[in-house]
Amino acid sequence: MKTDPKALLWGTIIGVGIVVAGIIIGFDFPHLRMPFTDTQAVIFLVTAILYGLFIAAYRKLWKTPGFWLVLLAFLAVHVTLYSLVVARMAETVQGPQMWALYGVLGGAEAFAFALVVLRFFHRGPDTRSFTRPK
Repeated sequence: MKTDPKALLWGTIIGVGIVVAGIIIGFDFPHLRMPFTDTQAVIFLVTAILYGLFIAAYRKLWKTPGFWLVLLAFLAVHVTLYSLVVARMAETVQGPQMWALYGVLGGAEAFAFALVVLRFFHRGPDTRSFTRPK
């Protein structure tokens, strides 16, 4: 697959701009705090990884609007579940137990998502890009 030189140039400019902005904010405003807690940041990270894997594993369904509706519905359930239940549990549980909780819930959510997509679209996850040797 060939990359368009114009797209590569703009991607490089945008990437360098983001890195420079991050460095400037880090050095000029060292006491700047994010508007969310550490637990919320971890939940955001877990969500980004989980849904990134969902999107990558179902690449063949990208052109199907129903797939995106199912994904958004699961995201709504995920945010509700994590904000109501997991955030409260994370206040009492710390360390490896917290990560185990995120792992178990993420695995259960991935399994449920795979079953729903299989039921509606008759397609399982395509993980060849994750598992084939490089």
